[in-house]
Amino acid sequence: MPTISVRITEEEKRRLLRYGSLSDTVREALELYMKDRKSRDVLRKLAQFQREHPVNVDSDEIVRVIREGRKH
Repeated sequence: MPTISVRITEEEKRRLLRYGSLSDTVREALELYMKDRKSRDVLRKLAQFQREHPVNVDSDEIVRVIREGRKH
């Protein structure tokens, strides 16, 4: 397993230790960071896809579909 080295202040170390061991806290923080980055990437790709493939919806068509759904 790779090892990383990070310089932090004594204050940061003290605050991190409130949540458990440094190793566990840093692993959890890295996991949260990676999930956040992945979410941002997905949202960015979705926004780009929506720009490239705009959806044009006709309000009359929406009303028709709603009314049709109410009949059933």
